[in-house]
Amino acid sequence: ASLWSFNQNPKNSDKAFYQWFCIKEFRQALSCLLNRERIIKQVYRGLGEEKLDFFPEANAFYNPDIVLRYQFSQEHAAELLQSVGFAKKSDGVLYDAHGTAVEFDVSVPSANTMANDIAQIIADECRKAGMKVNVRQVDFQKLVEQLTVTYDWQTLIIGLGSNLFPSQGSNVWPSNGNLHLWYPLQESPATEWEARIDWLYNKAKQIPDKAQAKVLWDEYQSILLEQCPVVYLIRARSFFSIRNRWNLDNFYFDNRSGAKTDYVYLQ
Repeated sequence: ASLWSFNQNPKNSDKAFYQWFCIKEFRQALSCLLNRERIIKQVYRGLGEEKLDFFPEANAFYNPDIVLRYQFSQEHAAELLQSVGFAKKSDGVLYDAHGTAVEFDVSVPSANTMANDIAQIIADECRKAGMKVNVRQVDFQKLVEQLTVTYDWQTLIIGLGSNLFPSQGSNVWPSNGNLHLWYPLQESPATEWEARIDWLYNKAKQIPDKAQAKVLWDEYQSILLEQCPVVYLIRARSFFSIRNRWNLDNFYFDNRSGAKTDYVYLQ
């Protein structure tokens, strides 16, 4: 599933958006402004489902009881924002504690029309909360450069694949990873929760006993879903059309590997 992430790189520390995105409650509020049902209806034509967990179901440490608490609710978003000094004034605009109007960009790959449609819905829901969100269509190679070299993006929608094994994403989830989206290549963890994620990730992947490892992976998932450095969007549904004209003895499909159709034969 694709995800929405928020730039917390201190290279942008003089920018207002950096101050906002470093506030956990602000990220949680943005999660609450993500109207997944609307996205499923308008973008996926109903052929999708909300991605509210961290690991996919095919992951051995997937836990159905660990889900995102910050789901769509304009009211909950307003409560979270108010708790950290943001206020929506009579002009309908949301201001931070310093009186700065909340406005930021969401970048999407220019060739990805679905990501653009999702971003437009995000912008509309954020507008209702008093935020101005500018959708920026960016060439994919330029987007990669912003993520890995210049770090001058604000928020973005991108896909990184699924963590089918818990230790996948070694360049994304540990704080020193070069694709640790929101603040890569940290010399030491910038926050206590990232330090905890580093420890859990490195410790859990070394434990052969599944029951012992599960305790750590459960905490790992819970922290990431609580801190909202990234917010997952929608998992698309896939369909296969099969005719009995074909011999499909060699057709194979599972939730981990997908479809394997190397050979099919006419009956």
